[in-house]
Amino acid sequence: MSLLSFQQALAALIASPERCVEARQQPDAVFASYDLTDRERKRLETVVFQRGMSVNCTLYRVNRITPIYTLLPYTCLLLGDRLMPLATAFWEACRQSDLQFKREIEGFAGYLEKQIAQGRLQVLYLPEILRMETAINALKFLPKQQDAASHVRYIPFEHEPGPLLEALSALRIPEVAPAIGNWLLIIDYSGEEMSFSTTSIQEAP
Repeated sequence: MSLLSFQQALAALIASPERCVEARQQPDAVFASYDLTDRERKRLETVVFQRGMSVNCTLYRVNRITPIYTLLPYTCLLLGDRLMPLATAFWEACRQSDLQFKREIEGFAGYLEKQIAQGRLQVLYLPEILRMETAINALKFLPKQQDAASHVRYIPFEHEPGPLLEALSALRIPEVAPAIGNWLLIIDYSGEEMSFSTTSIQEAP
């Protein structure tokens, strides 16, 4: 049991620079919950002061932010300077990660959705864009053997999708706010390529 606890404690330190700082200042508070031998405890207390620990923390964060940047690009654009504080808060709340792209983006998207639902995160266009990118990624990871209907998603938009997505694809926020209304963005990945179309809510099938 001791070796497992040592590995868990080390992984927790790598996942959180803040925890490393806390371990330097209050080792008893940080390591009390782990079943460590005296030797393992001393090793961890030494590790947190090593220069390489900062590198490990940086690499860990790079590995966790990469899928977010890669698969939620418009969400990241809309979040702007809020992205890293939100990502850091997510990592603190969810320290267990296998660094798999699918689970990482699902977890972060779920975290953002919760923040939005609780009124803690209010960013123009974010709810609809997050819904869209979550749906796109779900389709990408869906086995192609399933029936065609399962490869189609209908995403509600409060702003006209065309102008909004055109601006975001150019990596900018729309200079003129798209029209407000009720639209559906239809994402179809039943063929070889993913296709997009829009319709007003009244015309939706």
